[in-house]
Amino acid sequence: MGKLLGSILLIGAALAVNFIPGVGQALSGALGGVIAGTGVYATTAFSIASTLVSGLTLGVTALGLQSLGGILGSGGIKSETLESAKKQPRPERVSAYGRLRLYGAWIVYETASESSVVSGGGVGTAVDIFAIHDGEMDGLEQRYLNDDKVYLSGDFVTPGSDGRYGDLKVSFYHTTGTIPGTGGTNDPAKRLLGPSVWTEDHRGDGVVLVFLFCAPVSKKFQEIYPQGIAPIPSLVARWQACPDPAAVDPLDEGSWTWTENPVRQLLHYMLVREGPRPALPRSHVDYATELAALRTAWWNRYIAPTLNYWTDAAAVCDEARSLKAGGSEAKYRCCLAHKHTDSPEEVKSAFLTAFDGWMAPRADGAYVIYAGKSYTPTVSIGPDEIVSYTWDGGGVDDDEAVNELVCTYVSSLHDYNTVQCDPWRDDGDITARGRILSSNFDPNVPSHAQSRYLAKRKMARQNAINRGTVTTNIAGRAARGERYINLRIEEAGAVFFDGVAEITGLSRSLTGGVTFQWVEFDPNVDAWTPVTEEGEPAAVGNRVAPESLTTPSITGSAAEFDGADAYLALDVDGPDRDDVTWFAHWRIDGATVWGADLTYPDIDAGSPIALRVGPVTVDQDIEVEVAYQVGDGRVSEWSAPVTVSTVSEIIYDGGTA
Repeated sequence: MGKLLGSILLIGAALAVNFIPGVGQALSGALGGVIAGTGVYATTAFSIASTLVSGLTLGVTALGLQSLGGILGSGGIKSETLESAKKQPRPERVSAYGRLRLYGAWIVYETASESSVVSGGGVGTAVDIFAIHDGEMDGLEQRYLNDDKVYLSGDFVTPGSDGRYGDLKVSFYHTTGTIPGTGGTNDPAKRLLGPSVWTEDHRGDGVVLVFLFCAPVSKKFQEIYPQGIAPIPSLVARWQACPDPAAVDPLDEGSWTWTENPVRQLLHYMLVREGPRPALPRSHVDYATELAALRTAWWNRYIAPTLNYWTDAAAVCDEARSLKAGGSEAKYRCCLAHKHTDSPEEVKSAFLTAFDGWMAPRADGAYVIYAGKSYTPTVSIGPDEIVSYTWDGGGVDDDEAVNELVCTYVSSLHDYNTVQCDPWRDDGDITARGRILSSNFDPNVPSHAQSRYLAKRKMARQNAINRGTVTTNIAGRAARGERYINLRIEEAGAVFFDGVAEITGLSRSLTGGVTFQWVEFDPNVDAWTPVTEEGEPAAVGNRVAPESLTTPSITGSAAEFDGADAYLALDVDGPDRDDVTWFAHWRIDGATVWGADLTYPDIDAGSPIALRVGPVTVDQDIEVEVAYQVGDGRVSEWSAPVTVSTVSEIIYDGGTA
């Protein structure tokens, strides 16, 4: 019997979707004081006296609208804890989206004065506690010590092939960021540090914590700790769950799910990080009710009137883009970590860059959003609406043009570090100019193909032959909230431009109309040929490209009945790896359209797989197919369809009816 990945079982076991950010609060005191809630504790040296400090700080700044992401900048935003652990007396809050590897900020670095049966440590054990992430994680995928992937046997790190971290000397624990937190109740730090330093009140509400315990070693020190010091832990996880604009109630946190869709991630950031919050303390009995009312009012003001734009943009991000190695991946994905003190404009620009996004307020104040995909303009601006204009045509000067973009991406094959792939180049422009005009492009994306796809769009905008500024009369207000317009600039019988223009910035004008900046739209920007345009990822050892994905197969199927509902029990043959997410969809035999794709995260590596699909229509022949996605975002081909009958059999004393 294969592993059961039925959705009912997984809701409780594998998905943590009820996100509520915690608030750090410290109570001043002496060494023996207690820090409540998410309060944390740090020492001034690895093993000497200590000082109490405040909890993780929350920074919320005023908003500034980012209408178009990454026009001129590189498009990336990086938190320091993506690359190393931080030691600072007041660590900044960090939150992340998608799948990323995060280090943390030390909140305890102390030497144990007590012993713990749970961790195996005793006096002299190095106790390191890190605050990794603000908010509940969806699920842990990989542990690291320095750059070594590590696994646990019970509470202890399994030794490497060279003996590092062996002899049951290193213990590794983490919390998931729930409220209330479990840091003080489930970890042995309180036993190692003693009740005067770390107690059950050190819960870490709403914060993902990592506890690392490194026991002292005498004879084999260099073998077990080859770096000569305690290793630095980090986690790869599926981070925050996000609302879905297509959901029945997008504000219901219980229905939020983890996603790599940057439109949904941006929506979460604007709602949770920028959205209104009660003046009441979080512990107040009416806090949740008031928060829900404020969020509903915000949603009705800024999102509900333009909800169809958000659902359409999110759907564009989920569209499949073919890969030259076979299979496909979602067109736009994002993996981003930010500090809560980062400016909202910078963070939103990073999200928008990940899907070539465009966002602006409509005349009624609601946000209009578009993903990177052309559409036929419905608004035309011409001589009757234009009051004044500037026009730059004939080419882009060397000081503004770019003909090479050095592209990076976050690679799961490089331990989730940022690496370079093939740059995106305009060889024709390089030849014509006789020089390379290079710039960096660092989107927060997990795929080299996506990075180059975005670079193509960015360069087309940067090097557009025609561009300029237009000021309109009142009738020109129709351009507000439009990404693409039909634009005709004509004067004294001479036509300077007549075509599709992309608006890159817009403001009100003194004439009562608007003033907008525009560039000529390249009609070929949506075209994509993977074989010639995808390029190569960063090399991994002798490999220059990921191995192709095999097509799964359904090896067994049967109908199951649960009361009036019918389900399909499937045995599936697929890859034996630990980064697989399974999908299934079904339709009544003879129908032309498949139903929604059902998702089954595989939390236990191995094969075969057992899926429970449904509920499906009773008393019909049902066609079903399965596919899977791996950690780098690639999706396999769908399996050959299998037909299962859901005609139920009722057993009577006299036989079967």
